[in-house]
Amino acid sequence: MTSTKSLVTRVSALALACALPIVPALASGPVAPPPQVVDYVMPAPAFDWAGAYGGLSYSAVSGRITQAPGGTPDMESVNGWGAFAGYNWQRGNFVFGPELSYIDFDTGYVGFPERQRNALELRARAGYAVNNVMFYGFVGAARSELFGLGVWNSQNGVSYGLGAQFHVRSNVFVGVEAARRNMSATIGGANVENDIDTITLRIGYQF
Repeated sequence: MTSTKSLVTRVSALALACALPIVPALASGPVAPPPQVVDYVMPAPAFDWAGAYGGLSYSAVSGRITQAPGGTPDMESVNGWGAFAGYNWQRGNFVFGPELSYIDFDTGYVGFPERQRNALELRARAGYAVNNVMFYGFVGAARSELFGLGVWNSQNGVSYGLGAQFHVRSNVFVGVEAARRNMSATIGGANVENDIDTITLRIGYQF
């Protein structure tokens, strides 16, 4: 009988010893799992502007001679058709690349025999895109022709401007642009400088 009591006492003590470490754990509640570490990945832009593009343009052309021996007349306003082609690279929301632009026009200067025609430009564009809309600026080298002393004289200069484009479809876009070209040429030993301004509507296709 005594051995049976001793056995029961030993079993009870062993059970109590096993249960003691569990009591604090239960008192403190369930143990939360450690938080998972998630790497954040920057979402890709919603619209892809990268690639080659080209299109047609329609411009309102104006300007003035800013330096010449005979005076500084205004250009007779005229409209001109044109074309453009370029290539875009994209880094996040920033879009940049080269563009070749041409506008065909022929107009005179008020009260002067000189005439002005055509504008060819090689530009560097940089813009900021928000989905399918992009605002951009550009600078470039420009070339035009000024008629004086009975011949057409080549002019060189710089161009700069601002514009905006809107994709109406994934590959088709429309845009508007304001630009100025500061041109100069030597005619008959005299330096002639002039500005050529344009407000241009553009429609294009991105390949």
